[in-house]
Amino acid sequence: MVFVKLHKYKISGFIFFLFFLTLLSLNCGEAYTEKSNTSDVCFWEKLKSESRYWVDSVYNSLTLEERIAQLFWIAVENPTNATAFRRAISETETYQPGGILLFRMSPETALEVIDEFQKVSNTPLFVSIDGEWGLAMRFPGVEPYPFAMTLGAIHNDSLIYRMGRKMAHQFRLCGIHVNMAPVADVNSNPANPVIGFRSFGEDPKNVARKSIAYMQGLQDGGVMAVGKHFPGHGDTSTDSHKTLPLVAHSRQRLDSMEIYPFKRMIDEGLWAVMSAHIEIPELESEPGLPVSFSQKVLKDLLRDEMGFRGLVITDALNMEGARVMGKPGERDVLALSAGNDIVEFTEDLPAAIKAVKEAIKNETLSFEAIEDKCRRSLAFKYWLIERKSLDVDAIDDDSDSLMEMTSTENILELLNNEQVTELNRELYEAALTLLRNENDVISWFENQQYEGAFVLLGEAPALLNKISNRFDCPVYQLPLNNPSLFSQRVRQLEKYQQKVIVISDTRWGSRAGNAIQLSEIGVLADENSVVFFLGNPYHLINYEVLTNAAGLIVAYQNNEQAQLAVINALSGHINFSGRLPVSVGELFDAGDGIKR
Repeated sequence: MVFVKLHKYKISGFIFFLFFLTLLSLNCGEAYTEKSNTSDVCFWEKLKSESRYWVDSVYNSLTLEERIAQLFWIAVENPTNATAFRRAISETETYQPGGILLFRMSPETALEVIDEFQKVSNTPLFVSIDGEWGLAMRFPGVEPYPFAMTLGAIHNDSLIYRMGRKMAHQFRLCGIHVNMAPVADVNSNPANPVIGFRSFGEDPKNVARKSIAYMQGLQDGGVMAVGKHFPGHGDTSTDSHKTLPLVAHSRQRLDSMEIYPFKRMIDEGLWAVMSAHIEIPELESEPGLPVSFSQKVLKDLLRDEMGFRGLVITDALNMEGARVMGKPGERDVLALSAGNDIVEFTEDLPAAIKAVKEAIKNETLSFEAIEDKCRRSLAFKYWLIERKSLDVDAIDDDSDSLMEMTSTENILELLNNEQVTELNRELYEAALTLLRNENDVISWFENQQYEGAFVLLGEAPALLNKISNRFDCPVYQLPLNNPSLFSQRVRQLEKYQQKVIVISDTRWGSRAGNAIQLSEIGVLADENSVVFFLGNPYHLINYEVLTNAAGLIVAYQNNEQAQLAVINALSGHINFSGRLPVSVGELFDAGDGIKR
């Protein structure tokens, strides 16, 4: 058994109050309110006043190089590579960066990695992660929460707030302070290659509501939310990881669509924003200049016009959308000069520090700007790491979990608990969207009157297992790679009056070679059939032949949780309330959904 020393920076603020917190016995299921404790305008004054002494003390203890280094968060990508890992540890010990960004690793490894880095840092490190659907986005074995597109279908935003709170609890157990989420991009382009299902949808008001609920859940739970990708990456046809995308809209359109969710989040107390490596000529007239390097966008628009007071964090500086700004060091200076407070994923920390020092010397970057950024970052470090008392509203069952977590071996057990599973059940069931219900065909399941066949296109093991155990009906799994056998199975199904068709491979319909089989299965979608679509709703455009079925339900994802939600719907245990978060060509509009 490998025991982990719980580092002082990870548990600071908890131990002294363990007994007190246990008496409070609060948990993560509190009702969502639009005005949370972090959205109060007084928060910013409270942050400044409470952190002042600690910030002054730490700031005055740092050298110029260390003050500069606080503005850089380095990537920890492959801890199993001993040489690379020791190099990163050595670089942290030598240069004292402000934070680390964790990539794919086991949660057990993450605990040890965080402890190793914190031990060599004189000032507590921010530990951050891209956790859009929770720790599972980077840590295998952790139960994932739904994608944003799935959450976008949910009518009850309090469920998303509860998810943010529970997610924050899991992050804190691992010693993680910052979640690079939520994605506040309005996905108005169905062909967007990089946002898509990561967005809450195409309606800016719905995206804003979901983003705020998620944000407030995280921040009320003591984890920094980072709204991304400002001022909006939802209508791009290229990927900023690979190139510099263009967004060519008027200011009026940008204000009403792309910028709108960010403005709403800022008004509700957002702590951090991630700047996007995209080009928007309406906001920045210099050709080829990413808005992440634009003073007009980050200072004039974000700070002055929108009144943002939190941290501005770059998207990763190793992306091609940022590399257009020069070599490492050069682009780090330009990013800070533009108005970013934190440079994420700098490619050369020593070169970046040296370049910033030169820029200060040459007066292309002011010392006062560096001080302001450093102090702003330190203030949040105090609030999230060093504070010796926690707001009552930010407390859940951390005390019990911290006492139980004595080794790396039981971290998955603590992360994948019954509360998470139950919350996921509620989320996936609330997302189920009933798009067609001709002649109240859904009543089959409520009245247990279904006596037909189940048809499965694709893989859905949990669903298949439950159907076999719970329903006395034949199951036909269509062979996707055998056209003749496919046709034979479809002909066999024609004898059944009632049919439930489950589409779990939603990309299958887009492949030209499957056109004949698609038309064959379309024959089955009649007035006595119900279709469950387990995948991205945009893919429905390729299944128009199935939209003639009497019943059509979208489940948004094909995983165990979504499959179990379908089983509960088949058992008549679901009240449908979901709404489509996006339009599907001319077939369905965003907001469509039958409440039942």
